[in-house]
Amino acid sequence: MDIIKTNIKHSLNIEKYFPKENTCFLDIETTGLNRYKDIIYLIGILYFNPRENSWVLDQYFANNLNEEKEVLKELSSNITNFDKIITYNGDYFDLPFIKQRLKHYKLNYQFPTISSFDLYQYIKKYRFLFDLPNLKLKTIERELGFIREDKYSGLDCIDFYYDYIKSKNPMLKENILRHNHDDLAHMLDIISIIDLIDDKKSIYIDFGKGSKKFSIEKIQFFQDLLKIEGTINPPLENNIKYYDKNFNLLTEDKGIFSLSLEYELGLITRVEKCRYIDLRNFDSLKNLKNNKSYNLPPNIFVLSIENKHCIGNIKNLLHEILMLLTKSPN
Repeated sequence: MDIIKTNIKHSLNIEKYFPKENTCFLDIETTGLNRYKDIIYLIGILYFNPRENSWVLDQYFANNLNEEKEVLKELSSNITNFDKIITYNGDYFDLPFIKQRLKHYKLNYQFPTISSFDLYQYIKKYRFLFDLPNLKLKTIERELGFIREDKYSGLDCIDFYYDYIKSKNPMLKENILRHNHDDLAHMLDIISIIDLIDDKKSIYIDFGKGSKKFSIEKIQFFQDLLKIEGTINPPLENNIKYYDKNFNLLTEDKGIFSLSLEYELGLITRVEKCRYIDLRNFDSLKNLKNNKSYNLPPNIFVLSIENKHCIGNIKNLLHEILMLLTKSPN
């Protein structure tokens, strides 16, 4: 087994997102998707070393199929230095795979005591905020403006690995290590999507005693109702119950809000369906304007087109309703 150490210069302050926690990023390369039959041949751990003022990538590489146990032992002895593991889809792939392979060799491990943050699952939760074709790592990188020159995929690396075992061609090993390196190094960039998500889902309203942050956590369309649920921080002084002709806004525990609003369904183009409200039915919301660049009558306010939420419009709608509460709460 080889251990490869690489320093990576990056300005990320990880404590901004996980204060007072010793964190690392983790990514594995395997010979397949079946954790009961396939093996882990490479594990990469990326962490900040304050003494070197640099991010450090440790890569544990099995030079043959028989060295998986050594790779896992090395991981087990070093993972105890951390109390949070950050991954991209690691809760459903990397960590269960590692745990199963440790179990296979009857090795003790500390993973149950280490918390994890799966960036993929976090982005998936808020996918309604974005117009993304998929949630692949490279897609998220492009959304944030990062372009990666990576020629190979994890699937390519499986072929490289089996060829490397036979030929010991150092270029094949280098391609594998580079792929793992880039997956981890770019996670230092894409973790900033936490800030983007927070900005996209949040509205700030001044209730006279300081600003309140309303964060949208869920948007649902069912039957003829739009339902928006979210949190309030800091919590309100008193709960709200606001009822209007076609909508209502309620809060629970002073820190959770729920908006329900009636909508209509129609065609925005010859082929595209949309959900919308007719502002003529909402006396208190007549000043709402569409963000979308469609040629629409001024009374039509679009909420979604096909299966894509019009987040800008939905936030404007929520903002206008919340502003009503500051003027004439029920």
